[in-house]
Amino acid sequence: MNRAIVAIEGQLSPYSHLLKEAGYDVIPLDDKALGVANAIVVQGTDNNFLGMEDPLSKAPVINADGMTPNQVLAAVERRAIARA
Repeated sequence: MNRAIVAIEGQLSPYSHLLKEAGYDVIPLDDKALGVANAIVVQGTDNNFLGMEDPLSKAPVINADGMTPNQVLAAVERRAIARA
């Protein structure tokens, strides 16, 4: 089984470390990542695609603002596994 790919904003390194430890392939969030990611993790509410799917990607977008790394991991597990 392929490992799910999670694209993550650069400033979210504590989340990145936990996701890697949980077995996910973690890549930086950029234009290339949108085509391959099974989930996208962003920080803050200034992103205009929070809470919905980005039209450039079918991957679910998870807003990490106010969430602990474990909460983000749980959200990724719920939403990315079906897309891996």
